[in-house]
Amino acid sequence: MFIFTIVIRTSGLLVPYVNTTQNLNINYLSDFFNSINEFPLLGFIISTLFVFVTALIFNHICIQHELIIFPSYLPAYFFVLLNSVFVDQFYAGPVIFVNFFLIISLGAILKLYQSDNPSISIFSASTLAGLSALLNMTYIAFFVVVLIGINIFRPFNFRENLSALIGFLLPLYIGTMINYLINDNFLPFHIFFPDYGNFNNQNWALYSALPSIGLVGILAFIRMYKNFFRNSTKQRRSIQFMLILLITSLILMMTGKQNARQEFAFVTIPLAFSFTFYFSNSKINVLKEIVNVLLIISILYFRYNQ
Repeated sequence: MFIFTIVIRTSGLLVPYVNTTQNLNINYLSDFFNSINEFPLLGFIISTLFVFVTALIFNHICIQHELIIFPSYLPAYFFVLLNSVFVDQFYAGPVIFVNFFLIISLGAILKLYQSDNPSISIFSASTLAGLSALLNMTYIAFFVVVLIGINIFRPFNFRENLSALIGFLLPLYIGTMINYLINDNFLPFHIFFPDYGNFNNQNWALYSALPSIGLVGILAFIRMYKNFFRNSTKQRRSIQFMLILLITSLILMMTGKQNARQEFAFVTIPLAFSFTFYFSNSKINVLKEIVNVLLIISILYFRYNQ
């Protein structure tokens, strides 16, 4: 996996990249991201390591909770591949950290299923959602996703939902205090207030590898639908949760106020999960091998000709 990560991402260094990510305008955050991306190679190394580590954690979660048909490295493989579609994904920005938080939150939510002591998992999942919103208020939508996930894997309980709300607000409170100590203001200079009804022009997606990825995604969805009721209860609930995450991520990607190509990373979690379902097979399937190769070729082609 490490060799594949290096090969598939290093090839992207040959493509000139101009960062179009809007500045956060929060001193203690903008200075941090500017410093780690001062040299493009440094930003590339940091983002690549984050993607690799996040992929391994995601793979471990899928195997640990028996979310996939056969234990394999397919979840990590597709997570790395889909996080290497655009050269914009080589920028070490807030998105890679939020994606990392989402994966950890996913693991915490899955632990809630038939758990006797869910408090720690609920608090950690919601706190990570709060950290995501701290990086960009638009990502407050992920708290709603976490809240839905908690109630998918647990019967509704008011105290548990209240605990999730407190866990979500805690990072925002700490971030506000830090901002006050630095800038003498409780609120940052500029806040990206969510505007989920304002869809941006996404015509660029038609001239990228996204149509090819979407086609494979449809094939994967059809297979998951056909096998839905053959799965365990936990797997079925995981599929439902991934579908909610996919819809939320697509809305964020199309309405976001930063870089949509970077925010495509949020979509890679449910996509990597569904791709694993489609490509999982105990025997060699020539057709699926061809589809996999064509997918890689499509990604590489449009990366150099975007």
